[in-house]
Amino acid sequence: MTNEERIAKLEAQIDKLQTKQTELYQQLAQAQIDQWQGRIEDLEVQLHLGAMETNDKLAALMDQLRTRWAESRGQFEDAASTASSVAETLRTGLESAVREVRKALLESKNKLAS
Repeated sequence: MTNEERIAKLEAQIDKLQTKQTELYQQLAQAQIDQWQGRIEDLEVQLHLGAMETNDKLAALMDQLRTRWAESRGQFEDAASTASSVAETLRTGLESAVREVRKALLESKNKLAS
């Protein structure tokens, strides 16, 4: 084999290696795209689950608020003579429930923001 034949053979091998390298770079780029797609889909699932959890918490807190309202209203209607005591109970219960709803909303907002 002459030097020219060896050079031609080496050049052909270099061309094949460059082609293979280009293919591998394309495969790597596609794998990275797929990886990012998976990450985005995972974040979407987490967001959905966080929203569901938030809705569940808020629904429970709203139920508590409605229950406290009904109890306080019932006490107020049943005992007109103790209206000031019932009004204070109502106010305290409702303020507590509203604080809990606000707290849950802020926690949910912080979870969704992080």
